[in-house]
Amino acid sequence: MRVRMLGAAGAGATTGRGAACWIEPRRSFSFALTLAVFTAAAMTLIGGCATVQVGSDFDQSASFANYHTFTLMKREHHGTSPATNPLVVQRADDAIKAELQRRGYQLTDDPAAADFAVDFTVGSQERTDINSYPDPYVGPGWGWGRRGWWGGPYWGDNLDVRQYREGTLSIDVFDAHSHRPVWHGWAKKELTRNDMEHSAEAIRKAVDSVLAKFPPT
Repeated sequence: MRVRMLGAAGAGATTGRGAACWIEPRRSFSFALTLAVFTAAAMTLIGGCATVQVGSDFDQSASFANYHTFTLMKREHHGTSPATNPLVVQRADDAIKAELQRRGYQLTDDPAAADFAVDFTVGSQERTDINSYPDPYVGPGWGWGRRGWWGGPYWGDNLDVRQYREGTLSIDVFDAHSHRPVWHGWAKKELTRNDMEHSAEAIRKAVDSVLAKFPPT
């Protein structure tokens, strides 16, 4: 921002008692506008990052070291959405079996021979994110003069509303003998079009991310 003094010596004077001042905040307004655009872009970028969020919980009294064999619970999986693709359910089932076996657990179809039983829920739902960021604007009484902008921008709020579909996966482990739940893991992720049209890879990554926390350490 440049501030110049206007006195009797002429419009170009920079000193003088009683001189009036005028403000030419063209650089300030440009900086403010650039900052707002950058902030909006950053918020959009952050909101658009489709990273997998993962969490887990467990029963601290459970003896996970004694678990060697597992079975998947037999039931219909409707997911958290009425429109759950049956292929998604089958891919989640296959991915859980494959990952547990890769880590040394043995799959059995006989529940009586299993040390633990695994259940899961998979689905998706519509979500809405609302972000607020500063928006510069010129208030009443501020405008353009023959020597530039008089005054400077105010700061208000601008809203960015974004709708998206969020995929969720929950995996639960039960002690096969006591039938008590001993471990719960979950993952959620903003789904891209590619995730929905080619779900196998997205499901595998979600399953691997959740089971990375099993057994708890």
